[in-house]
Amino acid sequence: MAFLDKDKFVEMDKIGATWLDRGAEAYRQGDYELALQCYKKAADYGNSQAMCNLGYIYAFGRVGEADQEKAFYYFTQASLAGNPNAFYKLGDAFRFGNFVKRNDEIAFQYYSMAESVLQEGDEDMIAEIDYRLALCYARGWGTDQRWDLALKYINEAQLYAYRNKQHGEYNWQKTSQRINKLHDEIVSEMFS
Repeated sequence: MAFLDKDKFVEMDKIGATWLDRGAEAYRQGDYELALQCYKKAADYGNSQAMCNLGYIYAFGRVGEADQEKAFYYFTQASLAGNPNAFYKLGDAFRFGNFVKRNDEIAFQYYSMAESVLQEGDEDMIAEIDYRLALCYARGWGTDQRWDLALKYINEAQLYAYRNKQHGEYNWQKTSQRINKLHDEIVSEMFS
């Protein structure tokens, strides 16, 4: 009986992944309404990346006005499923006070959780997560100021930003610019 239950979950994962892919294609083509519907169907099958993508749709107002409450809800749902992308977006919500009261300690905890749940295949997120951790350590946001850890994380972020460039990942140019700027600031501060 347990074997049949496992097969059912595998099939549900496949269906959710199919809807996620359809939503991603619609999103790339600028059809945000269709992407929204596809992501909702994928989320119904438990796909945590679809839940996270719904958060992005609402956060950036892709289907009307931005709705930080809905974005926060979907990022939270995805984080409950262990999605590292959702953890760092929740960190951003607390860092910038989007829908919730700004709290650097909670933001730092979410960024740390994002790093701790990374899995094979999540390499496209490492630059963003490590950049945020480097910022926290460099500025003392939510943790002690630690230049050694700031440098460690920003060096890792640079490595993965380069990887993202090689793979043509979305928005790699802006990410790389922010990372390089922070790297220069950290090095300057450490050796001044």
